[in-house]
Amino acid sequence: MSNANEGRDPSKSVAVVELGVNSERAAWAPHLLSKHQLALTLGVSPRTIDNFKAQRKIPFLRLSSRLVRFNLERVKEALGRYEVREVGRAR
Repeated sequence: MSNANEGRDPSKSVAVVELGVNSERAAWAPHLLSKHQLALTLGVSPRTIDNFKAQRKIPFLRLSSRLVRFNLERVKEALGRYEVREVGRAR
């Protein structure tokens, strides 16, 4: 029985996903992030980003029916409104 992958170029048999922004996109929108890039930057899961979007906690740009991008600075600003600060802490 032969291996089905024999004779194939290994670089073409594996899908490679790169989360970085390619140079063409970086020229026009260096500050716009995908859902996965935003999740990595904030240290949360992509599902959390979906929840924040659905609850309208973070701003987003819908560029088409399937293409959504996030401005990191505006997202950080929006999430800052939910920060809980201690006031008058007893010593």
